Amino acid sequence: MDLKSFKGAVFDLDGTLLDSMHVWENVDRNFLEKRGIQVPDDYNQAVKNMYFPTAAKYTKERFGLSESEEEIMKEWTLLCLSAYRTQVRLKAGVFEYLSGLSKKGVKIAYATANEEALCDAVLSSNKIDGFFSARAYSAEVGKNKSEPDIYLLAAERLGLKPEECMVFEDILMGINGAKKGGFSVCGVYDATSERETALIKERADYYINSFTELL
Repeated sequence: MDLKSFKGAVFDLDGTLLDSMHVWENVDRNFLEKRGIQVPDDYNQAVKNMYFPTAAKYTKERFGLSESEEEIMKEWTLLCLSAYRTQVRLKAGVFEYLSGLSKKGVKIAYATANEEALCDAVLSSNKIDGFFSARAYSAEVGKNKSEPDIYLLAAERLGLKPEECMVFEDILMGINGAKKGGFSVCGVYDATSERETALIKERADYYINSFTELL
């Protein structure tokens, strides 16, 4: 399968379609500093590959927090919501690329570790919510993106087989998980995954620095 012949496209959101990873770095800093904790050098990299419940459990246990995991997730969502409504923007070429796929009749889904409320806010504010006919969340499958479950769920909701879909991902974990599920994968550059770029290029079927390359 090449980058012009797939029937379905499954997109990650943060770091792939959305220029949003800086928001999470700010949230991590504000959340921990409020509790008198400086963000450890390895923390952002550790939690970026986790979905909300796992990240909350990890954070609670690592720093010995008294709050419940549900309270931690609620605070994260509140910290992010304003930024997702007003600040987070699409990466270059994303709107035009999604529009082009839609016009060609390609079915489009997203598969994300993020919370539904944040996804709804940012997709609406950037006017791309109408492009997606299916949505899948890591919390629904109870596994992170190292496993194919979330991508398989997205494909199922599109009514397609994995081999009919192209997955777009910016992180190595997601690329590996999608490949396990039998998907073709296009790696997408994001600065926060730069240290993994060589491995991403090696593992993915295709690689782009920007969606403008596909227009």
